[in-house]
Amino acid sequence: MSAPAVILSLLFGTALVMTIAMGVSWLHFGRQRHVLTWTASYAVAILQWIANAGGYFLHSRWLFILTGIGLIVSASLLAIGIRQRSGRPLQLLAFAVPAVLVSLAMAIAIGPVGSQIMQGMIIPAYVGLLMAVSALSLWPRNRSFTPPELAFFAALLAFALGQLALATSAALIRGPEEGKELYRAILGLFMPTVYVGTAVTAVLVVAGDLAQQLRQQMMHDPLTNILNRRGIEEAAERAIANARRQGRPVALVICDLDGFKGLNDGYGHMAGDAALRGFAHLLTNAVRRGDVVGRLGGDEFGLLMVDTGAEVAADAMERVRAEISCLRLGEAPQALLRASFGVTDLRPDDRELDDLVARADAALYAAKREGKNRVTVSRAAA
Repeated sequence: MSAPAVILSLLFGTALVMTIAMGVSWLHFGRQRHVLTWTASYAVAILQWIANAGGYFLHSRWLFILTGIGLIVSASLLAIGIRQRSGRPLQLLAFAVPAVLVSLAMAIAIGPVGSQIMQGMIIPAYVGLLMAVSALSLWPRNRSFTPPELAFFAALLAFALGQLALATSAALIRGPEEGKELYRAILGLFMPTVYVGTAVTAVLVVAGDLAQQLRQQMMHDPLTNILNRRGIEEAAERAIANARRQGRPVALVICDLDGFKGLNDGYGHMAGDAALRGFAHLLTNAVRRGDVVGRLGGDEFGLLMVDTGAEVAADAMERVRAEISCLRLGEAPQALLRASFGVTDLRPDDRELDDLVARADAALYAAKREGKNRVTVSRAAA
């Protein structure tokens, strides 16, 4: 088997495997829009490599034109998927118009003009720029790269550099054979490796996103969409460790709805669920970025407020206590919601989170004994 046949088989197989892998990921793991777009990208690539093989072995200009269009469409879909994943603004015309113009220029170069130099420059230059822009679109905002993202970013840059190197080497061609050695070396040795590398790292990104999605599901309460007990415990341990290192205050609040069982019994679980969601919303709005809010179980919630003393935290909870009395449930318009709060702060002799939890729990029970619907602060022993 000739070297071109081996390379084309490799590229076709890569596109086929990627189409299947992305398709399965989209079907079974959340049906994310960018994964479907990447599935379409590699599905087009399958047709592209078939047309490329036909053009090479049958010496058909029309098949080479289809190959060029397929490469442009496949690269454009990959770039669109990256923007979809990053949540950046997406204007389809910004991709469609240049793709059509480049396709027309490529068709003219292959057909009427028959210029090998133009053929070798137009598509690689466009795809190279598209991959470079895609790499920049992948750059995360307000956080660092994950390892899969960093690998994909590097692969996209390598793809862009390879395509731009192809375009540059095509400009150096002087005759039927003169100057083609560099072009063939880049096309035959470097680009297949980069293409496969880009495909593999794209799969790693999808797998990494899935792992993060599963972790989020494990750490969050599905009803209220805030942290669950496991999530708040892990986040609180980190926050307390940072507070100790930096010598900053931390306050812990444990709270629950007064008479929640009666609400459930009297109005049904739909009303109870609505009350929990409303309470969680009020608590989330009452804290700042960096604070931790979670549902500990049932109607009990926990908040860890960083750079905040117990008295300041109690003032914030007083506002929540007043606001929850104004909360009305569509499922139970006559229900009047009340809540109790226990507050404590981090003390020098605290060894672990459970020490704060025990004091906040005791303060919450004290609030219940004193008549409910109040905020009680745990006081240090004299």
